[in-house]
Amino acid sequence: MCALLTLSWTAPLAAQQPTGTIRGRITDNSTQQPIAGVTIIVGNRSAQTHDDGRFTISGVPAGSDLLRARMIGYAQINQPVMVGSGDTVAVDLALTAQAIGLSEVVVTGYGQQRAGNITGAVTAVADSQFNTGRVISPQLLIQSKVAGVQVVDNNDPGGGLSIRIRGATSVNASSEPLYVVDGVPLGNGAGGGLSAGRDPLNYLNPNDIESITVLRDASAAAIYGSNAANGVVLITTKSGGTHQKPQFEYNSSASASSVTRLPAMMNAAQFATALNTYAPARDTLLLGASTDWFGLIDRTAYGQEHNFAVTNSTSDMSYRLSLGYLNQAGIIRASSTKRVSLGLNYSQQLFNDRLNVHTSVRGSRAVDQFTPGDVLGNAAAMAPTQPVLDSSSATGYWDWKTSNAAPSNPVASLTWARDHGTTWRSVGNVQAVYRAPFIEGLTANVNLGYDLARADRTTFYPNNLAAQVRQGQGLLFLANNSQTNEVLESFLGYSPSRSYGPGRLDVVGGYSYTQSHAEYPSLRETGLTTNVLGDNGIPVAGNVQNRRDIVDYKLISFFGRLNYNINDRYLAAFSVRRDGSSRFGPGNQWGTFPSVAFAWRLSQESFLQGVSGLSDLKLRASWAKTGNQAFQDYLQYPTYTFSDGQTQVQFGNVYTTTIRPSAVDPNIHWEKTTAYNVGVDFGFSNQRFNGTIDWYTKNTNDLIFYIPIPAGTNLGNYVTTNIGSMRNRGIEFSLNADVLRHTGAGLSWTASLTAARNTNELLAINPNKSVSKILTGGISGGVGNNVEVLEPGIPVNSFFVYQQRYDASGKPIYDPATPTNMYVDQNGDGIINDSDRRPFHDPSPKWILGHSSYFNYKRFDASLTLRAYLGNWVYNNVASANGAYQNLTGSGMPSNLHTSVLKTGFVVPQYYSDYFVEDAAFLRMDNITVGYAASYRGQQFRLFGTIQNAFTITGYSGVDPTSGLNGIDNNIYPRARTITTGLNIRF
Repeated sequence: MCALLTLSWTAPLAAQQPTGTIRGRITDNSTQQPIAGVTIIVGNRSAQTHDDGRFTISGVPAGSDLLRARMIGYAQINQPVMVGSGDTVAVDLALTAQAIGLSEVVVTGYGQQRAGNITGAVTAVADSQFNTGRVISPQLLIQSKVAGVQVVDNNDPGGGLSIRIRGATSVNASSEPLYVVDGVPLGNGAGGGLSAGRDPLNYLNPNDIESITVLRDASAAAIYGSNAANGVVLITTKSGGTHQKPQFEYNSSASASSVTRLPAMMNAAQFATALNTYAPARDTLLLGASTDWFGLIDRTAYGQEHNFAVTNSTSDMSYRLSLGYLNQAGIIRASSTKRVSLGLNYSQQLFNDRLNVHTSVRGSRAVDQFTPGDVLGNAAAMAPTQPVLDSSSATGYWDWKTSNAAPSNPVASLTWARDHGTTWRSVGNVQAVYRAPFIEGLTANVNLGYDLARADRTTFYPNNLAAQVRQGQGLLFLANNSQTNEVLESFLGYSPSRSYGPGRLDVVGGYSYTQSHAEYPSLRETGLTTNVLGDNGIPVAGNVQNRRDIVDYKLISFFGRLNYNINDRYLAAFSVRRDGSSRFGPGNQWGTFPSVAFAWRLSQESFLQGVSGLSDLKLRASWAKTGNQAFQDYLQYPTYTFSDGQTQVQFGNVYTTTIRPSAVDPNIHWEKTTAYNVGVDFGFSNQRFNGTIDWYTKNTNDLIFYIPIPAGTNLGNYVTTNIGSMRNRGIEFSLNADVLRHTGAGLSWTASLTAARNTNELLAINPNKSVSKILTGGISGGVGNNVEVLEPGIPVNSFFVYQQRYDASGKPIYDPATPTNMYVDQNGDGIINDSDRRPFHDPSPKWILGHSSYFNYKRFDASLTLRAYLGNWVYNNVASANGAYQNLTGSGMPSNLHTSVLKTGFVVPQYYSDYFVEDAAFLRMDNITVGYAASYRGQQFRLFGTIQNAFTITGYSGVDPTSGLNGIDNNIYPRARTITTGLNIRF
């Protein structure tokens, strides 16, 4: 930066001669709106237009010359001018758009760029393209909108979401992207921060969001260094607009949601037949009822939302103040979310527009009710022949009277158990940008931000619930977690209108300091002596555990970026970030993360000037290294666990409490991802048809694994350490088209299509081969069963199962006396054991396809979004755990059966059969919206209706083919179909 400033100060001085000044304003020829960032050149003097489209060029030699106005996306104008000595000449020009999309401003890390000059894989989604309907979590706004981005929700209203950008980059560390809201990085690494159980980003009202930009490739994200391995999501909230008087906006909607699919369990008649056949001695247990347990726990869930905003702007000030209220019930009883949110954006221009101060503050309070954790599983397993109520029981609900394992009445849990949380959160910042008067193009930037969160969670199970009686417990759990994050960033930007060599510079260099303090106090009681206090007090209990974890974290960073632009034809971008993290021990705290990217706009070369219809063709190539530090703190130090009443060591007749140290690797450090990207941007007919194609590969080294170690070493059986590597490769394609352009009141249709393929491979776990595979993917049924594996040469979390044999009719063969008839003997040793399990598919989709269409006709508008996954597989754990007749004859009371047993005939559960690994490819209509806009007495309004999850076409037999990232369908929360109607008013 200093060298660049020196160059600007020592530029050759022109010979003394009479000079004048040129002032003017540049606007768009069709909209008459000012255009910022236009380059104005007269001789060897140049300038750029400001936000109001105005420019000033001083020191122009007297005489006649040619003024050139140029900006990507517009046709260049050449205007003759005559400047007299000491005179000021006014020149106002209107530019004509040629490929307007190329001139749009896109938010990137620590700055903005014109879309046409971006060298990396960056996708910006504006609010006009967002998904519609009842959207609680902001990430769902861009589901199916960005190639290579997978958004996975858990169906719970506002439930936790996961985003994968170009696949998972880690096994034990987080693979979530870094979220940056109005310049404030959330949390203390990847992910959205702290919450009481629902998605952390729910504090942010989707109605307040103006755009979401996804930095998909490493070169675009590398400016964020050690937090950028999983990509970066930049969220920009709405500001004050351009009108010159207060404008009010009110949005209101109401919705109704219903269950689309439930587990295929036996009805009362089928269950009675099965019990009489396989456990006839127990037929006296049947009480003759016909109970639909899922029908008793699900419901039509209603919701409402109200948003109010006021905006205003003047020549030097703008603001937007918003207030939102959301109340959404879940389709499973006892689940709901309520949110009150408040937001303010305020901008002020000072000192002749040289200083711009912008403040953004957002706060919310969310109250979440959760369905007790055993309700869905018990609704599947509870016998449908048993009644709901029993006036003689302590709870008033019928339950099996046994001390052995048995399903419990899910309605009793819904009535008496409690699980709820409250999250208070505020995120805000103050940004100041000062445009230096003494060096043209030099700006100083300061960003001071905070992220404050408090999350309270209470869980209560009374001791008279059937499951608690059998366990002799009752449970009370209280947590009062808090997290405070502070960030200070200061950086200089230098983007002069003059050229250095054949091109123009855009340089950024700065410093960032982030600190976080979090406290996680909790109380856990079991063996409750009374239920009188419910969840409103702390009763005497048999076992009491208190915890209070305190975590402090700091990240110090130095970063820089240099962009070089030669006539919008040859583009280069270089960045580097040096991060120091307290998350690692001495000698491993610092890391350097560089990137380099180049682009060549072939469409401006002479040999392509005559190609009819071609408006843009740009080649891009990049390389970058990023890091991942999104895992537990203090892993480089041993931690000590104090014994409690249940964990003591016996010496003779004396029980002694201990302090147990953990195993530790003092040299643990962050994971490193090296990525390559090659892309093509193209456009035809003035960008009426445009798109991108990207190919990438990214390799992650020093993966963090939790691995077993030899007994008696390192004071533990497992240790967290850096071993192993992983690779993701893929191709992405996106196409946007104005299929039918708007003419008068006629029909217009714009459409977009995205397609992305990603393949993942775990390359190595341990270079020394001491660990060849690690089992993961725990399931219900049995004890400690895992159906997924981490093994070199295959995708992470591949299913690890036996190869099922089938008869001529396609029925699985069940022959427990001769297991080799049931399963393929992979190693030919004549027995079936773990050595015969083999990797069989994985949960991640190989192709993700998305399509959106937007229609307008007179006052009517409509939109739709389609999504498809191909190559994704799901393990149906509801079927494997409940699909065996042994569930009728075991020591526990008979539990309901999954209807798959009618086909398989399994008597003993076959948890490792690949029969339960199902092809979960699907096509889903995510939303359809129809609207009508008009005005009444000069006030604009719009009525709309939306259907979300309109239909799903899939061969998967379970509840939902999008069964989380691990692909295990274990009594997951069902997906809802939601119908929303609403009204938008502006006045």
